[in-house]
Amino acid sequence: MGIEKTVSELAEILGVSRQAMNNRVKSLPEEFVEKNDKGVTVVNRAGLVKLEEIYKATIFEDEPISEEVKQRELMEILVDEKNAEIVRLYDQLKTKDQQIAEKDEQLRVKDVQISEKDKQLDQQQQLTLKAMADKETLKLELDQAKAEVEETQKKGFFARLLGK
Repeated sequence: MGIEKTVSELAEILGVSRQAMNNRVKSLPEEFVEKNDKGVTVVNRAGLVKLEEIYKATIFEDEPISEEVKQRELMEILVDEKNAEIVRLYDQLKTKDQQIAEKDEQLRVKDVQISEKDKQLDQQQQLTLKAMADKETLKLELDQAKAEVEETQKKGFFARLLGK
């Protein structure tokens, strides 16, 4: 697991009260704090480094650490960070997939609406064409009726009377 220190050990090393150290440990992010086999709260290596930064003190002076252990702990920290990033990106992808599915459904609905509008437009064009043809027919009939009236008016009184 690496190096871990209890609240009491840290209070003694840093020269602060156990209560003050306990409050400080409680304010640390969860990834820096763990429970050991006995159920006691301990601060892991990354948390100890953070505490060293906060208190501007060295906690590891009396404990030499091999380069291999340092490298392994650094790798563990990096792997944990990368795993957290992978989970975040995976969640983001799931959200994007859901948004794309919603957009696909919206596009499908729009396609149906466009198809319906095309049908309505086609029907309107057919009705307009029929109305234009009816208008033309009526115009021809009107012209024909006018011609008959004019022709009848041109005939003289006796021709009209005798029906010739």
